[in-house]
Amino acid sequence: MAIINLFHKKTDMNIKQKSQLLLQRMLFVILFSLLFLVSSSGIQAQVLLYEEQRGDEVFHYHYSFLETPDTYTINVARLQGSDTTDKQILITGPDFKTLSWRYIRFGEETDVLATLTPEGVHIKGVLDGDELDDIEELDDDEPWIQLFPMNPGMENFIRSEEEELVFWSIGTESPADMEINSYSAEKEETGYSGDFACEVHRINFSPTGWKSFFWDGDYYFRVKDARVAGYRGDGAPGKPSSKTTLIKEEK
Repeated sequence: MAIINLFHKKTDMNIKQKSQLLLQRMLFVILFSLLFLVSSSGIQAQVLLYEEQRGDEVFHYHYSFLETPDTYTINVARLQGSDTTDKQILITGPDFKTLSWRYIRFGEETDVLATLTPEGVHIKGVLDGDELDDIEELDDDEPWIQLFPMNPGMENFIRSEEEELVFWSIGTESPADMEINSYSAEKEETGYSGDFACEVHRINFSPTGWKSFFWDGDYYFRVKDARVAGYRGDGAPGKPSSKTTLIKEEK
């Protein structure tokens, strides 16, 4: 009986590993197909690479941006060494408000799709093997802005006369994993940064209310094009501070 159980465990693990590899291959095929579409139709595209130093750990984030007259799509892959730890796919409308967001974490049973509905944000999928199916209501004057530092809608705020933007976003790390919370972006200062060797806008981000005690950090946006040059600030609660820098960009 023990031998049979062990065989079944190994079989289940092999099935999960094969499923994850198949999913990764499908995502790469989708991304390749989108890039082919870009090259053949004149759709605007851009690829950015960021490096994050978090304590002793180093992560790399690959962002690809695809813009059409009707939508704006951002594909994100986070890598630690040669391993892809998670992927995200964000789709916005022409006004840059989030329409849908998919999050997949490899090595765990986590695959979540969030979509904007008339009732609010519908969060549905599997988180660490547990099913999710929730509707989160939003305030009319506070939009859902997922991937908020990289979301192209941030450029509108940075170039506006407004000093603060309040919005909603879904977390991807504990203690707010797959929970939607209210965040604030506040303009701090503009000037030359030696870290990024250019003029930047410093924008401070944090949860609103008492939750701001647990996390806040500064994103630096280039003055010339409002592109994120990097991040300096807290990590997730209980984790070391983080330093993220744009190291490569391609058009």
